[in-house]
Amino acid sequence: MIHILGLSIGISAALVIFLIVYYEGSFDRFEPGKDRIYRVVLDASFNGSQGRSAAVPAPLGSAMQNKVTGLELTVPVFQFQDDASAKVSVVGNNPEKPVVYKKQKEIVFTNGQYFELLDYKWLAGSPKTSMENPFSIVLTESRAYQYFPSIPLDDIAGKQVTYNDDLLTTISGIVEDLHENTAFTSVEFISLSTIFNTNLQDRFMMTVWNDWMAYSQLFVKLTKGSNKLAVEDQVKKMFKKYNPDNNPSNSITFHLQPLNEMHFDANYPGVGQRRRQN
Repeated sequence: MIHILGLSIGISAALVIFLIVYYEGSFDRFEPGKDRIYRVVLDASFNGSQGRSAAVPAPLGSAMQNKVTGLELTVPVFQFQDDASAKVSVVGNNPEKPVVYKKQKEIVFTNGQYFELLDYKWLAGSPKTSMENPFSIVLTESRAYQYFPSIPLDDIAGKQVTYNDDLLTTISGIVEDLHENTAFTSVEFISLSTIFNTNLQDRFMMTVWNDWMAYSQLFVKLTKGSNKLAVEDQVKKMFKKYNPDNNPSNSITFHLQPLNEMHFDANYPGVGQRRRQN
């Protein structure tokens, strides 16, 4: 009985370990061309102080899209700065009494290429046009039903949602929720051009190269045959051009982190203190 009990405990422990490892390794295996998808991360050294972050300077995404070759997709992702949440007001069947959600999370500003990166299924709207215009938003099916529980999906497009009392947006599309294990958990997507058409461009520091915060991340998908190291070298040279620094004790190096390392890599935290190069 002792031998049987010991063997049972050993098999159970091995099974639990296998299930944990299998679960942790199952994240982000569904994206098309996943072996070519990377998150841009940085290593920084300022006056002897070392730091690592998955946050990047806000203008890096636009610059890489325009200046770096070998990229199929360039996907900046910005979160609201206040605890990555926003106050959301929704006008449902009663226009005089909007429903207010005080701290909604999983809301991001991004571009239409986000939906190519993850290959969402569209239930309403168009992947080509829904994120083109400023003040447009795309919701997942679950978030759409949360905001408009008694309205058919086809009738939700065109409804309006207000963020933090002053950002009025219009729903331009609805996508099916992702059912796979993924580090991409956002369910509400505001068009990136909205930032450039509001005072958010100052709050997000869209022209500041020597500063970065946790709300700003960047993902890229390389073209077939592109070399990861060659892309990293282009980014290094481009950053030096936009942010020259003659202090030898200061350095910033960008790396492309493979998609399959994102879920369990604590070396590049997505949340951190604001850092400025001085």
